[in-house]
Amino acid sequence: MYKYFEKVKIYISVFLKDPLFLRHWESSWYSSRRKDNQLSVRIRGGNGGIYQYYGHSSMFVDDMYMGIMPYMVFSGEREKYPIKIEPASREKEKLIADSLSNRGYSRFLGDGLCEFVRTTSHVLFQGGTAIYEIVYKKNERNEIESLDFELITPHYLFKFLGNYYQFVPWWKAKESRIKVQIIKIPKEKILQINFPKLLGGRRKIIRILKRLYYLGKDIVPEFHMEAMGKNQNIGFDFDKYNLGRYLEIATLTKDFGWNQRQLSGDNITEYYSMLRFLREKRVEAIMREEIIFSLNKALNRSPLNLGVKIIVENLKTLNQIREQEGLLKKGKVAFMDIFNALKL
Repeated sequence: MYKYFEKVKIYISVFLKDPLFLRHWESSWYSSRRKDNQLSVRIRGGNGGIYQYYGHSSMFVDDMYMGIMPYMVFSGEREKYPIKIEPASREKEKLIADSLSNRGYSRFLGDGLCEFVRTTSHVLFQGGTAIYEIVYKKNERNEIESLDFELITPHYLFKFLGNYYQFVPWWKAKESRIKVQIIKIPKEKILQINFPKLLGGRRKIIRILKRLYYLGKDIVPEFHMEAMGKNQNIGFDFDKYNLGRYLEIATLTKDFGWNQRQLSGDNITEYYSMLRFLREKRVEAIMREEIIFSLNKALNRSPLNLGVKIIVENLKTLNQIREQEGLLKKGKVAFMDIFNALKL
């Protein structure tokens, strides 16, 4: 009987401490934040149910973001594409380099920036919005002594009356092993980067991804699978079906230049193949410039006010790509010369 009352006492004590069961699924290892002064929590899950990251949609996303930045860890890449801050400051450069990379080993600015741009572009191609919490700490002289950009899942983040609020519903709390909660994050601690308007904005990329997922969901349509299961010949032409799907995807992604990982010229001439290559490079340049511009803006506004600008040299600009497009349309350049001029 004594043990029974002790158990009841424990249950009552737990209930009184958390009557709304906000901490019901919380586990200290999962719910702990990477930084002491970090406000947001990491919520597990995909893209909020917008579409499934599978098939053609995943191939499109992976192909589009992989070529945006060179891999600075490779020998010679650091010298080929110098990245620095102006005005020069060794302390601020190290601070920024460490903030842009999640790697545990020694980093330099070029490697950190390339990782940040690739990560951000990947998120943008997946959902159209990338949101970071600016996690920082100041010393007694009011100088930034530590800095991190922590990626936040945007699907449970809302802006209200100028501030951001991260909402953790019970089903996500259970999955992420954190407590149910609403976290207020001041707007100055948020870096939000949106899919560029030059490329159609968030609405366009989501529409493309939804359709790509549907087109790549089944290799063979369900009605034909049912017919084959019944050993019926319904006159289905798989080659025509596959060609129709290819043409729809080509039309859907024409502004992005995606070649669907097909290197043959069965369905496209060399001219239009190069035109799509230029469009892909145009997308990469726009994404790259938008992300670096937004990052520089965050570094030079409150609360950071670092007074420096990240400069990237020798990466192809949007104007250079448009110049190559003009030469191609006039027929004044060889295809291989275009490829060699723009490849990273």
